[in-house]
Amino acid sequence: MSSSLEKEMLFGSTRPRVEKRPNAAGSHADRALRFLDACGLTLDEWQRYVVSALVEVDDEGRWASSEFGLLVARQNGKGEILLAYDLLHLFMFPRADKKRKTILHSAHEVKTSVDAFERLAGVVESVPQLMARVDNIYTANGKEGIVLKRREGQRNGDRVRFIARTKKSGRGFTADIRIDDEAQEESLQANNALAYTQSQITNPQALFTGTVPEDGVNDAEVWEALRDRGRKGIGARTGWMEWSPEGSDDPDVADAIDPGDLDALVAANPSLGWRMPIETVVDQLERANTDPDGYLRERLSVWPNRRPVEAQALSELDLDRWRDSEELDATLGDVSVIAIAAARNAAYCSVSAASRFDDDTIFVEHVRTDRGTMWVAEFVKSLKADLGDALVVLDSKNAAMILVDLERAGVKFLSMDMNEVAAAHAMFIEGSNLGLIVHRGQAELTQSLASATTRKIGQAGMTWDASDSKVPVSHAQSVTWAAWGLRKQEARPKREPAPPPPKPAVLTRDSVARDETNLNHVRF
Repeated sequence: MSSSLEKEMLFGSTRPRVEKRPNAAGSHADRALRFLDACGLTLDEWQRYVVSALVEVDDEGRWASSEFGLLVARQNGKGEILLAYDLLHLFMFPRADKKRKTILHSAHEVKTSVDAFERLAGVVESVPQLMARVDNIYTANGKEGIVLKRREGQRNGDRVRFIARTKKSGRGFTADIRIDDEAQEESLQANNALAYTQSQITNPQALFTGTVPEDGVNDAEVWEALRDRGRKGIGARTGWMEWSPEGSDDPDVADAIDPGDLDALVAANPSLGWRMPIETVVDQLERANTDPDGYLRERLSVWPNRRPVEAQALSELDLDRWRDSEELDATLGDVSVIAIAAARNAAYCSVSAASRFDDDTIFVEHVRTDRGTMWVAEFVKSLKADLGDALVVLDSKNAAMILVDLERAGVKFLSMDMNEVAAAHAMFIEGSNLGLIVHRGQAELTQSLASATTRKIGQAGMTWDASDSKVPVSHAQSVTWAAWGLRKQEARPKREPAPPPPKPAVLTRDSVARDETNLNHVRF
């Protein structure tokens, strides 16, 4: 396939496979593209198409899209679109009321944000007409940005700021325009910190650009929600463009997409044959046998929708059997195991425990769920002591944000790998359905299990996943992992206690040196 691929004269599609654009009454596209040409930007046809959609307006002169998402595979030239977008909003579209306009350009990583700034500064500094309007270019670390000279009637000149996203980034700003690059790595908290910067803006626009997230690794709740709005056409002012293969959004079809399919390659890579050499793709395809899922995600943008909850059973857990397994008087025993589970965005954390109810049955209990993660280490340290130095188990990828706190608190823990997480899930489902796991009928735990669905983790098996963002799945995760931890602890070979040390002997001179000369009585 790869040798034949090299011989092909392939060019990427200049139009997205999935496109949703709000109704528009007009467009600034012609003027905007002429300006970008004058600035020396050489945009490909597909890039000009995206920029044209971004500057469409409604019948009141507002941006037709108040939010716009662009999904395209890596290294296709997305950065040129962001550069064009920064230039247009900084120099071409001032606020009509003469108040300061602020463009807030954010990325997940500092280096990505700095790179975007350096691109913009490079263009501005190379065009004398643009530099003539610049008051200052700030290059200090963490303060990168460009401020223009004040227009007549302005107190402060228009500006663009570049930041790396955090839970607090953007606070203190009022942003007319948001650019959220690397949107596949945007937590709900980081998005909230930025979203409210536009609360007082009458004509806001937010541009989100990103790639397909890796399930269970990237914090993509915000990005996935925008994708769903765009694909379904929900939201009168939501725009969405997606370069991806036919069927890649269908969970029943996506798994059958061949990584070597030329039509899929063309549909997902608009810069193929223009900016992206075919030889580069050949190399990536040849190496894809070690990580085919990564190639489908990174190069072909295969991102299937989640299956509708109504169309399938959320999990194989028999909820009726679970409810029948209540033991209201059960308590944790002398030998217990503690488990910790965190939400993907670290918004909350759950702690549960398990111990033997009888020889055949395990008792599980949800101990605490609370907001954030700062409370976890000290709480678990105290609970561990109360339960007789109980074993603590966790998934280090799930609980990465609290590992340092646990180590500082002196809490030792057993980290589960992917295979063990999958094994714990299967073990819990089977044990519960057989009536071998009991509980005290905690409503919040039952609700979590009832709401939890499952997702595949690599080739290892399944684990719990949230079907409703309002219902924590961490309750289900933590009791599952606690039950596994108890079985793991019981399977360890028991060490025989070391024998006590011999009692110290009392030695006298007569017992150790009876035949030696007593120097006290020798006459010299």
